[in-house]
Amino acid sequence: MLRVAGYVGSLAIVAAVAVQAGDDLDPSSLELWPLPLALVLIAVWWLLLASGWGLLVAGSVRRGDVGTWCRTQALRYLPGGLWAPASRVVVVQGRMLDKFATVAAENVIALCAALALGGIALAASGDPAWAALVLVLAVPVAASRFLASRTRVAPERVVPATAVYVAAFAAYAVAAVLAQGSVSGFEDSLAVAGAALVAWGAGLVVVIAPGGVGVREAAYVGLLAGSSLSDGDLAAAAVTLRVLTVFAEVAVLLFAARPVPGPAPG
Repeated sequence: MLRVAGYVGSLAIVAAVAVQAGDDLDPSSLELWPLPLALVLIAVWWLLLASGWGLLVAGSVRRGDVGTWCRTQALRYLPGGLWAPASRVVVVQGRMLDKFATVAAENVIALCAALALGGIALAASGDPAWAALVLVLAVPVAASRFLASRTRVAPERVVPATAVYVAAFAAYAVAAVLAQGSVSGFEDSLAVAGAALVAWGAGLVVVIAPGGVGVREAAYVGLLAGSSLSDGDLAAAAVTLRVLTVFAEVAVLLFAARPVPGPAPG
């Protein structure tokens, strides 16, 4: 009953955000053909993020864990910005250290995967200094060696989870390029991909912004300020990507995140 109530509440939150986000977008100003492809890729990104959570929690991908992640993730839109990870601390079984380590590992791995891929893309676009960000991928694996004896966050879970998160953010990067392409054409695509990934990381770190709203868009425009793209086109693409993300989340909640009978994630 609690899982069903949580599902209904999560769906209501994301649906309300979707309606609000849709009001900020003018479809007539966009080239529409890239948007369905971007929407599919964002849904793939979302499901892969949920799968990475499942690998950390249980060592395998289970529908119940995917659903739990999707339902609790909707809480990030509530004021405060910490409700999504806090709710996952509650639902995961285990000792308190294990709970906190699992939730922290999820966020750290996601951040490192986004920054590493973003650094590679920005370096390939012409600024080699960004390539140093690839080194952050070693952080979760190194940390897991110290946590393995006291928590479930062991290398045999962290390594495959990291690979899944890297694949997830590769899909997100392509979706960002498609979103920008729908606004202004496909110029500086590597820089666009890299900026979108680094901006996502900025939104994750600035926890006071619910769902990273505003922070990611501002970071994206700032990172591409010296490119051939205008600030107006960058801002429009950032809003487009945000809208697509919310609508993909609604779709995943409807079709993949319905609660199933069984014990809470352990």
